[in-house]
Amino acid sequence: MTFEEGVALSRLTTLGTGGPAAAFARPESLDELQEALTWAADRGLEVAVVGLGSNLLVADEGFGGLVVKLGGELAAAEIEGERLVAGGGAANAVCLHRARDAGLGGFEFACAIPGTVGGGVWMNAGAYGSDWAAILERALVVDADGSRWLTPAELGLSYRRSGLRHGQVVARARFRFVPKAVDEIKATIAELQALRKAAQPTNKRTFGSVFENPDHELSAGRMLEACGLKGHRI
Repeated sequence: MTFEEGVALSRLTTLGTGGPAAAFARPESLDELQEALTWAADRGLEVAVVGLGSNLLVADEGFGGLVVKLGGELAAAEIEGERLVAGGGAANAVCLHRARDAGLGGFEFACAIPGTVGGGVWMNAGAYGSDWAAILERALVVDADGSRWLTPAELGLSYRRSGLRHGQVVARARFRFVPKAVDEIKATIAELQALRKAAQPTNKRTFGSVFENPDHELSAGRMLEACGLKGHRI
């Protein structure tokens, strides 16, 4: 396991901002991930995980702990019957393509989420009426003390939240899908991608949607429009 110093985090985020990481590692197996987390714990360092960097704002002064970016088997995705098993670092797009090609539906909503499996578990990512909690069977969570598989209930998944804490890393996840015609899956993906393109500037450096929808009949976006604040700058 190699640990680097001073890696520019701006290269790993969609906004292209942020200072360096005090320490940086790219574990490619469970053993390497465990080693990295133990290394950080022994030195009293905080741990942060970077996926595709699409929901991440890094301070200009950087991060004083260990930044982990999962690779190798921890970023792979495979179909097992009607289930998909993916590493926490696997891109949602890769998982969606695997499921689509296998004729498995249920993950189409993720075409609008430019992130990773682990990030999705951490925040119970969702869009267009579905989320990780609806399709996740269990996730393998690793920290300095070891690893264990947790169900959605044990993960504490709720609207855009989980009960995970810093220092815990989602190494793998197991999803359950349903058989579906490939053409139908493709049509749904095309429809959702068109909706996303019409609603958000997908060709610019953004976080995507940054507002949390309230418990109300109107979404955050509709409320902003009603107040005349759409496009307002401060």
